[in-house]
Amino acid sequence: MERISSLYLHVPFCTWLCKYCDFNAYAVLEGLIPQYVEALAGEIEAQKARLPVGPLETVFIGGGTPSLLTREQLRLLLDRVRAIGLRQDAEVTLEANPSNVTAERVEGWLELGINRLSIGVQSLQPGALRFLERLHSGVEAIEAIRTARAAGFRNINGDLLYGVPGVDLSGWMETLETVIDEGIDHLSAYELTVEQGTRLGQEVRTGLVRMPDADSQLEQYWAAVDRLEAAGFVHYEISNWARPGRTCRHNLANWHYRPYLGCGAGAHSMFRLDEGTTERRWNVKGPHAYIKRIAQGQDAADDREQLSHDRALGEAAMIGVRLMGGTPTTGNFLDVRRQLVESGLLIARLRPLPSRARISRRAGRPSRGSARR
Repeated sequence: MERISSLYLHVPFCTWLCKYCDFNAYAVLEGLIPQYVEALAGEIEAQKARLPVGPLETVFIGGGTPSLLTREQLRLLLDRVRAIGLRQDAEVTLEANPSNVTAERVEGWLELGINRLSIGVQSLQPGALRFLERLHSGVEAIEAIRTARAAGFRNINGDLLYGVPGVDLSGWMETLETVIDEGIDHLSAYELTVEQGTRLGQEVRTGLVRMPDADSQLEQYWAAVDRLEAAGFVHYEISNWARPGRTCRHNLANWHYRPYLGCGAGAHSMFRLDEGTTERRWNVKGPHAYIKRIAQGQDAADDREQLSHDRALGEAAMIGVRLMGGTPTTGNFLDVRRQLVESGLLIARLRPLPSRARISRRAGRPSRGSARR
């Protein structure tokens, strides 16, 4: 099995579940956190004995809201991570809600070796934050960035959402300009999508909420592209921008289809087996069931699947087109194309594009063809 150098730790607890969220997250279960952290530490230790893990180049602690954990709970997890082997220059990311970013907590995170903070800003517009059911204000989000910077963080990401009902282009750009002015190092801007099974999905189905049309969303996206590039950010993935040297190494490893280990309730892993096949595993989703399995000494994996070489190749190609570098158009592209066609993952015949579509010369980049400018 190919050695694994990226680790994801999932902390599924939240103070409140936002209506658009379809992640594996749970509110009103914060009393389970101590047991869960012990179980998560146990899984990390068990996987060290089972798999060729480490030395780790990237660690990502996500959720949920992992910034709810105490310093000692995070210390326990990171001690187990270091027992696997952690490179001196490893990227260690923690996701945080703005309301959890206090001077005391930030100093503790730095002391533990966390060197990248991803803050869930989402928006600075009061109406948008109310619509999204976020518990922080725009002022608190900006203060979180300033607090992290003052404490010594030199790699801070801000998550933003565009296409939020009630937020026009000027409101979106006001949020973007303010975050840029605060000296953010990395920015992720995602379209607000309507997922089935969420409360937002129900509101849209019943007509209570009407989402912005595609042209409005594209207008906001392309305005962000232009402004961030003018500010010196590198647009390296469809929804991600970074100042030079501040790309997210953990996500890049995933987008480059490198093996990774996921620990925690509902976490996914991807391994490259010796015979050339790729295996995906995913853990049991519920925190109670996860804790029980680990306590009984069982593997947390709920199921797994093996991907043939051709299927893995197709999956890697589909993931790769998100990157601004795209998939190769020279070199071995014809061989890759032939394998995809033979495996049924690609249709050889090109089909006419819709009349308003445009093909971008910059691989992986969506076209401006359907956006009103």
